[in-house]
Amino acid sequence: MFEHLFGSKTRVKLMKLFLDNPDQRYFVRELTRLTDSLINSIRRELDNLMKLDFILCEEELTDPENSTVQGVNAKKFYFLNKRNVFQKDLTNLFSKGKYIMENRLSDKLSALPNVRYISIGGFFVEDDKSNVDVMVVIDEASKGAAKLLLTQFEAEISRPIRYTVMDETEYNLREEVNDKFLQGVMANPKNLVVTDNLSKKNPENK
Repeated sequence: MFEHLFGSKTRVKLMKLFLDNPDQRYFVRELTRLTDSLINSIRRELDNLMKLDFILCEEELTDPENSTVQGVNAKKFYFLNKRNVFQKDLTNLFSKGKYIMENRLSDKLSALPNVRYISIGGFFVEDDKSNVDVMVVIDEASKGAAKLLLTQFEAEISRPIRYTVMDETEYNLREEVNDKFLQGVMANPKNLVVTDNLSKKNPENK
């Protein structure tokens, strides 16, 4: 979607990465791996973003004790320029993009057979404290389809999704032992509960 607006898929991936991680510093090889892009494309778009003052670059010596030849033992690190004039508008724009992605993912997951529960949070709702982006409770026979869908969606949005897929038996076992992970997801007010068809236990039977 955004590549049509900005003219380059690699540029969009880099902008999203820097905006999502404003305090992180990256070197070129690391960026090629994180964005799954060619190194020449990365270098070209880094130059473009530096010309716009969107990012900054610093050199750090990899071997401070052997720095006789300038640049030989230096590695360039790139990071977001927090004073760039575009940051606020671009952050808002990409946040709207997350909302669109969230709806698309919700629709795809809801279309799977025998879905019992879908919760979307973390990255999609800008909850940095959450340790999961998507939790799905689904019939055992459909767990593979859910995981495949999420893996494909990761490739589509060019970033990893922290997800948990379980069947209702596992969900019930986790609930019985007051599993901290499950409690955290279920009690998080920031999470968007798309589907909730879980069997509700009768408190009198406990």
